[in-house]
Amino acid sequence: MRVSRSLTIKQMATISSIAVVTICIFIVIQLFHFVQQRRIDYAQQMENVAHTVRQPLSQAVLKADIPQAEFILNSLRPAGILARAEVLLPNGLQALHTDFEPEKPVPRFIMDLFELPVQITVPLYSVQPANPKPLAYLVLQADSWRVYQFILSAVSTMVTAYLLLALILSVSISWCINRLMVRPLRTIAHELQDLTAQQVANHQLTLPHYHRDDEIGLLIRNYNRNQQIRTALQDDQNPGSGAAPCTALEKVIVQALAAEQFALWMQPQIDMRSGQLVGAEALLRMRQPDGSWSLPEDLIPSAEKIGCITVLGRWVFEASCRVLADWQARGIALPLSVNLSAVQLREPQMLSHLQALMTRYPIRPGSLVLEITETAQIGEPEQALCLLQQLSQAGVSVALDDFGMGYANLNWLNQFKTLPIAKLKMDRSFVAILPHDDTMVQIVSSIADIMQLDVIAEGVETREQRDSLLAHGIHTGQGYLYSEALPLAEFTQRYLR
Repeated sequence: MRVSRSLTIKQMATISSIAVVTICIFIVIQLFHFVQQRRIDYAQQMENVAHTVRQPLSQAVLKADIPQAEFILNSLRPAGILARAEVLLPNGLQALHTDFEPEKPVPRFIMDLFELPVQITVPLYSVQPANPKPLAYLVLQADSWRVYQFILSAVSTMVTAYLLLALILSVSISWCINRLMVRPLRTIAHELQDLTAQQVANHQLTLPHYHRDDEIGLLIRNYNRNQQIRTALQDDQNPGSGAAPCTALEKVIVQALAAEQFALWMQPQIDMRSGQLVGAEALLRMRQPDGSWSLPEDLIPSAEKIGCITVLGRWVFEASCRVLADWQARGIALPLSVNLSAVQLREPQMLSHLQALMTRYPIRPGSLVLEITETAQIGEPEQALCLLQQLSQAGVSVALDDFGMGYANLNWLNQFKTLPIAKLKMDRSFVAILPHDDTMVQIVSSIADIMQLDVIAEGVETREQRDSLLAHGIHTGQGYLYSEALPLAEFTQRYLR
């Protein structure tokens, strides 16, 4: 497939045309200004010349001394700018006339366009103040050929200078546009053109560094998202996977993703000693028919059951990375926690997808925290250990969510010792019974001390619960005591201004 007319040629021609038209308009305006200024200068010079001979010429006219008057008019020849001078009587009759130089022809349209020739009229008065009427009028006319030469010189100079400027601007602007727009689009077009049939299914475009937050970045992110959804749907519809070929819930999720009906809300994680923000948890919300945002209780379990949680989870991962990249570009070093489903943990391509996101979005290692439940690891501890180690190597931190629920088997602690876990999230049921029963809080606190892990308490709603947690050495908490989950814009306004 050939490109007959590239964007480079089209944008170069467009910019050059606009530049030439703009410069022509500018030249015309500036030329009229220069010519008008030259007309004013000539008129002022002729007025100065006329005032030098006004008195002696008036006396010569009063005495009817024609030779003396002609001599005075001829003395104006050295002025250089005059073409002719004449004396007119009050009734309009010509009394004297002198041509200094043979007047060269000037094109008629130039004469009409610039209102040539330039001339002035000076009245000649008698010496008696009782007679206010002028004896005659001295008319001086400038040499139009001089003005015409000035016009030609100004036009040639401005055309040469401004066309050179237009060329420089056209090349510079075209280079910038080509660098910022045409070249990335050409790279994308060539990359898509060179794909083989086998590469199309799982292909992902690389997000250019300078286009992470503009329309080209949006185009690439949407393409990659659509590719991920398509791949996930093909995996889900594979008869060998045992999943339903295309359920109603699956259609709802895909359509909601395409219509941008999902969003991440942020719940702050607070240092309960100082009240300072130390982290945030990204929580999924879905726009409801009434315009509100909430998450149906059965959405995640149902999506896990039919296997389409992968599509939703990948969207959550990418949206979280995008938020983190935006924060860090603004100098905000805040970790963001994201829930990881047990089904996602066992997905073969989950790791490669996360690694691709970490490459696409330049976020700092350890700033993305995946929260997994204890149930996600039971059954295949060796596979979980290998996967979590790979996640840690890729720059992703791992937190154990709902810690303390569902296990009395101490053998599991031996497995836990080998897992690269960075944080524990205490189950909210342990916090809810504080300060009346702190047994489980003591156990979790002791395990965290042994493992040298930080603990985050969920569901902190009262000051008494906060004080009890602080008394047991648990310093980080989240819950309604501090804030519920907030839309991203409101969270940014309240905590990250």
